[in-house]
Amino acid sequence: MADLDQPVRVEVAATPASRQRGLMQREFLAPYTGMLFRFDPPVSGAQGFYMYRTLIPLDIAFLDTDGRILALRTMTPCESRDPRRCRVYRPGTDYAAALEVNAGFFRRHQVATGDRIRPAQEGRCTPK
Repeated sequence: MADLDQPVRVEVAATPASRQRGLMQREFLAPYTGMLFRFDPPVSGAQGFYMYRTLIPLDIAFLDTDGRILALRTMTPCESRDPRRCRVYRPGTDYAAALEVNAGFFRRHQVATGDRIRPAQEGRCTPK
């Protein structure tokens, strides 16, 4: 069960363009911030995330339509200039959203598969 002392403020990536850009080229992600990727309809578990042109290591939580965490992954930056050579991080099951935060965040706050991410207010998420 998550042990979180404050909500996570998120940018929402709901359009194809914003989802494609994600957190690329960011040199820093403040504590308790992240990016929430929404998909309507949900996407196949074979579709994943990669770290092409992403400079900082990230944790990702793949979520169902109710905000339940289906899978957690820690992603490391890809150093290749060819996106096809970057590792793809997949949940192995269909998902409706994904939340990216700084690497190690979920472990530090005891966020686990099965926990639920819920909106606390507009633009914030709270594991519960």
